[in-house]
Amino acid sequence: LIAVGCAEPIPRNLDDLSMQGPQYLDPETLEPYSGPAYRMSEDDSTQIVLRVNLRDGRFHGDFEDFDPERVEEGVGLYETGTYRNGQLEGRYEYFYPSGVLRGRGTYENGEAEGPYESYYENGQLRESSHFKDGELDGPFESYYENGQLWVKGTFKDNEYHGPQESYDRNGQLRFKGTRNMGEQCGEWFEDGETVAHLLCPPGLQDGD
Repeated sequence: LIAVGCAEPIPRNLDDLSMQGPQYLDPETLEPYSGPAYRMSEDDSTQIVLRVNLRDGRFHGDFEDFDPERVEEGVGLYETGTYRNGQLEGRYEYFYPSGVLRGRGTYENGEAEGPYESYYENGQLRESSHFKDGELDGPFESYYENGQLWVKGTFKDNEYHGPQESYDRNGQLRFKGTRNMGEQCGEWFEDGETVAHLLCPPGLQDGD
């Protein structure tokens, strides 16, 4: 009996492939390339700065992106996630030079979609938000490095829309009020004083 195994395809250097529009082609056959690939640092030909998979000439599957200025330190991972037919799809994470998680979220069809969180290098939550079709849309909170709430509000179509409040590092209220697609409306508390703006649409001040 003779066992015949299928060897894993040898990763190809992206710079050795040909490009036709958005597709990578095998330079010998001119067919869209499928398989693992990588890219080397422009400054150091021994350092890989990208590991990715391709299907029919487009990025497809998991990838790892390394910061060329950090790879020599051994903690050069900058971002990791997944592609589908050339667009970011699914989980996405990126990191500090130390390797500590800096932020994470998800993508659909190449655009940010759903919950997103970012962190300080000490692990403290920095921002919690929500995306829809690549734009901020939904609850938003940001924090100081000491854990104190900085800003709390809601976004709609990438604009603050609804109640908003902000605090200093010691928890002292800085301002509080309502925004109508980014514009202040109704009564605002600002720097210890109450300031009146144009009326808000009905229900907006209550978060409706």
